[in-house]
Amino acid sequence: MSRTRRAEPGKPLRQERWCSSEAYERGLLANVVARRCRVLKRPEDRELVYFLQKLSQEEGGLHKAAEDLAAMFPERFGTKSMQRFGMKPGQVYSAQQVKLIRREIGRGGPELPLYGDPREALEELLDAASGRPLLAPWQDKRPTAYRLEDILDRSEAVRKLLPSFLEELCLNPAIMLEDCAPWYFPDLIQSLRDFEAARVRESRAVTAVTTIGSLVYESLDYALEGKCLVLIEGLARTGKTFAAKAWCAERPGKARYVQAPSTNDDIGFFRAIAKSLGVSINLNSKAQELRQRIEETLQPGGLAVVFDEAHWLWPSGTYRDALPGRINWIMTALVNYGVPVGLVTTPQFLRSQKKVEQKSCWTSEQFIGRIGHYQKLPDSLGEADLAKVASALLPEGDSKSFELLVTYAQASAKYLAGIESAVRRARYLARKEGRERVVCADIRRAIKDGVIPSDSALAQALAEPLKTSRRHAAMPLKARLIEPVEQPGRAVALAAARPGVEGIEPAEFTGRNRLSSPRIAAELVSA
Repeated sequence: MSRTRRAEPGKPLRQERWCSSEAYERGLLANVVARRCRVLKRPEDRELVYFLQKLSQEEGGLHKAAEDLAAMFPERFGTKSMQRFGMKPGQVYSAQQVKLIRREIGRGGPELPLYGDPREALEELLDAASGRPLLAPWQDKRPTAYRLEDILDRSEAVRKLLPSFLEELCLNPAIMLEDCAPWYFPDLIQSLRDFEAARVRESRAVTAVTTIGSLVYESLDYALEGKCLVLIEGLARTGKTFAAKAWCAERPGKARYVQAPSTNDDIGFFRAIAKSLGVSINLNSKAQELRQRIEETLQPGGLAVVFDEAHWLWPSGTYRDALPGRINWIMTALVNYGVPVGLVTTPQFLRSQKKVEQKSCWTSEQFIGRIGHYQKLPDSLGEADLAKVASALLPEGDSKSFELLVTYAQASAKYLAGIESAVRRARYLARKEGRERVVCADIRRAIKDGVIPSDSALAQALAEPLKTSRRHAAMPLKARLIEPVEQPGRAVALAAARPGVEGIEPAEFTGRNRLSSPRIAAELVSA
């Protein structure tokens, strides 16, 4: 512990007194784990180590991982002989069984002395030669059998032994994974691989992969396989971010998700990457220090990086000669070293690129040449995809609830975010009534009494005329209310898809948010 963080007894209390406490430390440092992975020859071994490093950064760290591992594979805890003889609570092992178990434990575990053990008898003879009296047979207190709890304290192994071993596995270059078999968990490596596979299956089970999500998956898979840069562009609120996060969650040993910060400073940019990777960060860290640690982590290979909101990678200032430092760093420090990189963005990315080229001496030839694949995503989703998202957000829902959510999403400028807003509001209403399960009436009430009034109030606020001076009369603002200009096709497609709604012309879908109409809102929730 640093001398500056040490407090002498009796001194006045200071807030930073416990800042160096181990309780505040979380996770293995990615740049240190990257050094460990350099000596691992097999890609699957590096993936497993990075998976454990990812778990160490989560809530509970490796202690939580050890508990989950032991709970998933309780039958694999203990030596091979213990598993064969049985491991029920209170299990008693005979002297012959204990001898086999003791041979598997080896050094570093409990000694398990037995009555009449020749090895122990020899030690007693040596003690007798030094003047100590031999024990008579009736004085030999060594047991003839052992209970399971006497050999293996399961709670202590899960709480202390296993987390420490997992940490050493991720840091010690002398440990080879193929020879890694602690006596209390001989199938540890295979169990860890099965544990990772189970985590991936669990993540996939709660993920709704839409048509747009499939294109995001395919592009990022290509970046990972080809070790190149891919650019994924699509309109806002179509599920790009959700798909990028899900893709990274399903590959915890291969990829990390980074949301590009909107700030224009280097320290904020590198802090976001360092936090995602698990690189050491403190308040005094300088941008160049973080950059070096990040490069030490990523350049050796093994991890892909997905930058969401990638349009913030371009300079956001108005400096005439501002150069795209973040883009240049990604090209030279990542792509040039074969690091897989995914850029997920809106059409604002290419517009910002053109502005940078116009205002500075920077040219885009090198950047364009490094784009291994460009994926333009569709502007909207079909009803089947929207229903898939609704069922993922509301697993207990019925067909009528999904129909309401899909209809609202198609009508709202929020689109996919509208489904999430409606479900969140419905869960809030259900909890207020002391229920955990959401029913169709909650969805209907959430849309009618909560979400639609909120959307309409926001639309009216955005439509208020601008305040002008006394000389000029206030002119009404005729811009769109919530519908962004990049998404004209969605409203037209909605009008074409639902021509049978009486009294609603296609023009009503194109100039404003249709939910601002009380009549249309009433039709929606009363259908």
